Amino acid sequence: MKTLTSYLNLSGSRSPHGLAMAVGSALLALLAGCGGDSSTVSPPPATGTVVQVNMGDEPADWLLAFSMNVSSMSLTSAGGGYATVTGNAPIEMIHRLGTMEPVALINAAQGTYTGASFSIASCKFAYLDAKTKTLVEKTITGPFSVSVPFSSSVSLGTTPLAFNFDLDLEKSLTQDNSGAFQFRPQFKFSNEMMKGSNGNGGSVNARYGGMYQMMGIVSAVNGSSFSITQHEAAHTFTFQISNETQFRGRITQMSQLGKDMGVMVTAVLQSDGTFLAKQVRATMSAGGAMGGGIVTTLTPPVDKPTTEFTVVMQNGAGASVLTDYLTKTVTVKLTDTTTYEIDTDRVSLAGLDFTPVLDASNIYVGQSVLPFSDSAVTAISPCTTSCGTITASTVRLREQGFRGTTDVDITPGASSTFTLTLMPECAFTTLTGATQIEVYQLTGTNVENDTAIPAAATLRVHGLLFYDGGKWKLIASTIAAS
Repeated sequence: MKTLTSYLNLSGSRSPHGLAMAVGSALLALLAGCGGDSSTVSPPPATGTVVQVNMGDEPADWLLAFSMNVSSMSLTSAGGGYATVTGNAPIEMIHRLGTMEPVALINAAQGTYTGASFSIASCKFAYLDAKTKTLVEKTITGPFSVSVPFSSSVSLGTTPLAFNFDLDLEKSLTQDNSGAFQFRPQFKFSNEMMKGSNGNGGSVNARYGGMYQMMGIVSAVNGSSFSITQHEAAHTFTFQISNETQFRGRITQMSQLGKDMGVMVTAVLQSDGTFLAKQVRATMSAGGAMGGGIVTTLTPPVDKPTTEFTVVMQNGAGASVLTDYLTKTVTVKLTDTTTYEIDTDRVSLAGLDFTPVLDASNIYVGQSVLPFSDSAVTAISPCTTSCGTITASTVRLREQGFRGTTDVDITPGASSTFTLTLMPECAFTTLTGATQIEVYQLTGTNVENDTAIPAAATLRVHGLLFYDGGKWKLIASTIAAS
């Protein structure tokens, strides 16, 4: 009997396979860390290969946030073997819109795998009522069970693989004629060889075994490695550093990285199964908080500058940021000392026909932002719709995704501007009234698979959103057929 197994070793081992073993416990801790439930895994395999398990979201445009409590997951081999880990942890999906994020790195038994199954204890979600424009939060209690048969079996040999699971929210969450919601989870599966596993430089795209801006709190610093805990999953990932690692934000070198600091890490998988940090961005000091999402209200609502705004929480980190906050709102207060930054890691702002700006006079409802604070959240108890206040030391504009159609062909490597007509009942339209966004495709914009996309196709675009000259403008980092 062949099994897919994770090891429990969070000591930050630096042996050749130490990280695979340490992070191999990620799914176990992901599912058990928040709920306190017991977890079971099979004994370690005699021969193992790294498998990165990723989750992503095929978008449901009307939602602002969606969180599900995954209580178990199993992967099944052709010989009938399987491994199950149990627990209870919330995973927010909307900020993964059209993308992938890792939930585990596992040292798996070599063999052939035919499918996966999930058990989801419950889900909760937030959306805007189309008529009243008010924020609505709903909870659906399970359990929900779903089987994901692989369309073709996956052979795991000595080459690491990424197992990618897309939750198709548009088909999974539906509403009947009486207004009642049903959740019938549907996942799409794909697998990819990890780029970097053969020493070819690696990829920060999780779909191919990388990590892009993984948010967490530093739990340990050990010489040339460090570990972070993701707040939503309460599990640990360990990273090696080298002379290639770039330090950004509050630090310029490894010696300045301290326990309990908030960071965002971009990393690649190396051929020995360890992660190499390409960039470490320190965002807040110990005891602080960060929590991001879509801006839903501004104070004052029209006049500028803005003094505070609310976001529907999609993710966060820090001891005072609770998982209960997901899908609820948090108020962000701005002060005279608040600083503002734009995430330009994948997008260039040069050569545009407008000047992108983010400051207290240029924050708008509908944008995706990530506020950082050096102090804890001022909590509201009980946390019903609004959960507390963050006093922002920094507000960072981050990438967000949209779906829509355009009447022009999309050509890889081209530089162009086109109009994206948004999907009906889009939450962004309900928030802002806008039905179109002007998209800037740059020569460096990633058109997925380097394949032209014909006019009238449904597109998914990711990038930085600005409001300028009475128009919404998005500088695209990625364009893909949806």
